[in-house]
Amino acid sequence: MFLDDQPKVQYHDLNGKGRDFIVGDLHGCRTMLDELLNHVAFDPSKDRLFSTGDLVDRGPDSVACLELLKKPWFFAVLGNHDAMLMAWILGNRKDKRAKQYEYAFTHNSGWEWAGRFTRANEFFPLFQQVPLVRVVGADTPHRFNLVHAELYDETVGAWSDTDLDCPDETPWGESHWIVGFDGQGTWVDHVLWGRNLHFAQRENAEVDTEGLSTTYCGHTITPPKDDRVFRFGSHVFLDGGAFAAPRHTDYGMVLWSPTENRGWFWTSQGIRAIA
Repeated sequence: MFLDDQPKVQYHDLNGKGRDFIVGDLHGCRTMLDELLNHVAFDPSKDRLFSTGDLVDRGPDSVACLELLKKPWFFAVLGNHDAMLMAWILGNRKDKRAKQYEYAFTHNSGWEWAGRFTRANEFFPLFQQVPLVRVVGADTPHRFNLVHAELYDETVGAWSDTDLDCPDETPWGESHWIVGFDGQGTWVDHVLWGRNLHFAQRENAEVDTEGLSTTYCGHTITPPKDDRVFRFGSHVFLDGGAFAAPRHTDYGMVLWSPTENRGWFWTSQGIRAIA
């Protein structure tokens, strides 16, 4: 089935020569990213940039964001909009998941830019190499994980670092109802679409994420409030709603430094520091 062969977890050592940064969902907003990287004096010869995924759709320049997949200093996890684009390129309507994702792509207006997209054969193989989860600094005190949506389900609880470090034993194919996906799916779908944590937070429910290191994610638009990113359990939410920034002054793009535990927020009114 579509995405079953997608890389599940990829591991990275700590950056021994430069800095690491994490950017929230890009959604075609390459100019915002470039301004943020200039602001922090990003050095591609030694710094690295991790991404919570959703490189495409909604913003003005999806192709420029896709070009990042060719950069040796750029490391994304797969987002649901990226997966929808893959399904649209694949066009395999006999595959249940591919058909479902392609349908979501066209109904999220992806066709408005993809109809003019002539480089599908160039970028599809690159997307096939993008993992669902990244782990940086495993077995160190500075470890962090990266996923697009979440690593939590209200019925079975949170994943642990141990689960991520033994991916062959993790039940990726386990079927369950996914809040945010609004249907049955597996953990492959959950890490791309899940919104259990946001619903739990709204209901003031307690969540147990003990055993899971700080996990950075995007997917659900959560702009910093009072210049602080939204944290719930072990998850830190970095999707500031970049594509909506030209229309909403409270929305923008988040760039985060996991080492310094601080970040920067691009809005139409300028770049400001956040914590």
